[in-house]
Amino acid sequence: MQYLKDDVKEAIVRSALMEFKSKSYLEASMRTIAKNAGITAGNIYRYFQSKDDLFNYIMDPVWKDVTRIIFDNYEYTEDFFPITEIINSIMYIYKRFNAELFILLNNSKGSKYENVKERLVSLISKRLEDEMAPFFKADNREVKDTFIFNIISNAVVESIYLIMKECGDDYVRVEALTKQMITAFAKDLYHRL
Repeated sequence: MQYLKDDVKEAIVRSALMEFKSKSYLEASMRTIAKNAGITAGNIYRYFQSKDDLFNYIMDPVWKDVTRIIFDNYEYTEDFFPITEIINSIMYIYKRFNAELFILLNNSKGSKYENVKERLVSLISKRLEDEMAPFFKADNREVKDTFIFNIISNAVVESIYLIMKECGDDYVRVEALTKQMITAFAKDLYHRL
């Protein structure tokens, strides 16, 4: 019986990250991933049944963490957005999964994550609408067109992608730009709607 080695599996994952980031899910080659991991093309299939299996192995934990953070309970300030906590959450994910986030947002076409931007926008939009609705109701106010939450959420997701693309591993700059972006979109949002 042959045993799978953790160091080989880690080498495959590192190689796959490079391949998926430089190309995309559709263009990535299992043969290239295996070669760059220092194993034969046939051996890679002892660790992962398919490219889809490998991609999901890498991306599933990232998506799980991203969605968990979106639905974490924050203590709201008078502006309804705890900017420091949100920034800390984004930076935690960014520092831990920089390459994976880039792949999810930019290079996942053809995988089960190809519509991840739209799903992320939808999740954020729903959270905004659900959590702001009671405050509007308590003040006898209503949002004229709730699609505005979708527009704001789309702008936030696209901004995060642009920041990632521009800054790479410059975490200080990522954090500063993310803070400015969240502040621009969220500060006094309740009063501006």
